[in-house]
Amino acid sequence: MADHFIQGSFAFTCSIAEAALIEEAWQLAADLMGDFEPAPVSDDLLAVFPPTIGDKPLSGFIAIFDDANFPDFGAEIRVENSIEDPKTCTVAIFGATDFQPWPIAGLIQRCCQLSLTVAPVGFDWSFTCTKPYLDSFGGGWCAVFPDRIEIEFTREALSKALNGDIS
Repeated sequence: MADHFIQGSFAFTCSIAEAALIEEAWQLAADLMGDFEPAPVSDDLLAVFPPTIGDKPLSGFIAIFDDANFPDFGAEIRVENSIEDPKTCTVAIFGATDFQPWPIAGLIQRCCQLSLTVAPVGFDWSFTCTKPYLDSFGGGWCAVFPDRIEIEFTREALSKALNGDIS
């Protein structure tokens, strides 16, 4: 038996309003994971996560997770106001055991549309194992744009390189 870990850590700059949406969404996910009654969801958050199922207002939010019954980002968040620009914040996202790239990227894309028009957000992650099992090490990268999310795993990049498919 071995333990597997997905780890990531990155920070980006966004507006105070966008950071507030991220914090609200993060708390909502934590409440749902803990099986707590979530606080009332703001109209702003519902606007960026419109329902995908008519009678379930949180269905649009839950849709960014791989498992609707397990809405977890696998990371922690820290938001700090910018000293240089009082209209922006730095958002740090970090996790050492179960970092979830797709939901995190989906959250950033939905909550930070204005900031993403200025500059995309990128991050990478690794997955490791406590034992030297084959194919138990690797990672990937993600680039979040206003209109798309690009994610690639290192195994895919290696396969392309080995096949001479380098662009």
